[in-house]
Amino acid sequence: MKNIFASLNIELLKIYRSMIFWITIGVAIFFSMMIGLMMLLVLYPDSLPPGILKTKVDLAGLTAEWPMYIGLNEIAAGAIGMVIFGFIVSWVFGREFNDRTVKDLLALPTSRATIVISKLLAVFLWCILINIIIFTLGILIGFAIDLPLWSFDLLPDFAKVFSITTLLSLLLCSPVAYVASAGKSYLPAIGFVVLCMGLANFFGNVGLGAYFPWAIPLLYTGAVGTSGQLPMVSILIITGTALLGTIGTILQWKYADQNR
Repeated sequence: MKNIFASLNIELLKIYRSMIFWITIGVAIFFSMMIGLMMLLVLYPDSLPPGILKTKVDLAGLTAEWPMYIGLNEIAAGAIGMVIFGFIVSWVFGREFNDRTVKDLLALPTSRATIVISKLLAVFLWCILINIIIFTLGILIGFAIDLPLWSFDLLPDFAKVFSITTLLSLLLCSPVAYVASAGKSYLPAIGFVVLCMGLANFFGNVGLGAYFPWAIPLLYTGAVGTSGQLPMVSILIITGTALLGTIGTILQWKYADQNR
């Protein structure tokens, strides 16, 4: 346990000192502001000049009120969260191969399983911070633009759906870590994330979202298919995917020939 904390501390220090950390913070702030801007445009449609943007806003069928705004933030926790999380875990694991530091890392008197677990823990803490920012800004921006139909009764359900969606998205980090480790670069992992998001949209639209891991967080928020409680099969699938990804990543680091 002491080795895990020491290794985790090193990973967090590397993350904090990297430019990509601050870029992801900026991306989270940007998306929160864009959701707020979308609501602001719906709230004041006459402020838009005639054109494509005004037409798209009119066709979106959005209502400028808290329930709709909260729903958009919940979808952001699933869709945007999985994309950002995927890029984060790709970078954390893939950069060791791209920077050719993996052999130096494995030469340390720390087990390879400890290194993998500490990296996953660092990813989880980083991703949770990202979604805390999105959640907090969502509330603050909603009040700033003075959306109607606010009620404190909305907050517990918002926090519940947002937290569960974040957890579901986090469980999908370990397969991306495996692809980055097996591919010995962050580029295959990024491609894997893009592919999975495309497939999530496809399976969700054909009614099979409950059986595809990357569609399950979106299914829970209602972004694809129908929102509501997840069936047990979805919980088993996403949990099994997370366990297989974690075990596969540990085995990859432990037994694969790390020649870079």
